[in-house]
Amino acid sequence: MPTPEALSQAAEVERTLHAKGFPHLRVRVHGPHLIIYTQDEDGPWNRVRLTSLPGGHYQLGMADHRGRWEPTPFEGTLNEVLTTLLSDFAFVLTPS
Repeated sequence: MPTPEALSQAAEVERTLHAKGFPHLRVRVHGPHLIIYTQDEDGPWNRVRLTSLPGGHYQLGMADHRGRWEPTPFEGTLNEVLTTLLSDFAFVLTPS
């Protein structure tokens, strides 16, 4: 069961994404991960994973075309990782 802190962070990430022009995205908690995904008639499609690390940091991961997670070298606070995602990898968030 997700912690209240993780649920709050997921809601914050979703609000940020919607405010930045990505209203089709949703965020859920799965273990130490915040999963950013889209939902369509075929089900959920994972896009990005923010993995919680010690010290309040997160690692950015991307789903490949088969839905498998690929880590990236990008780590930082939640805000830093979101800034990197939105500035350098926004193409991953666009609707298919």
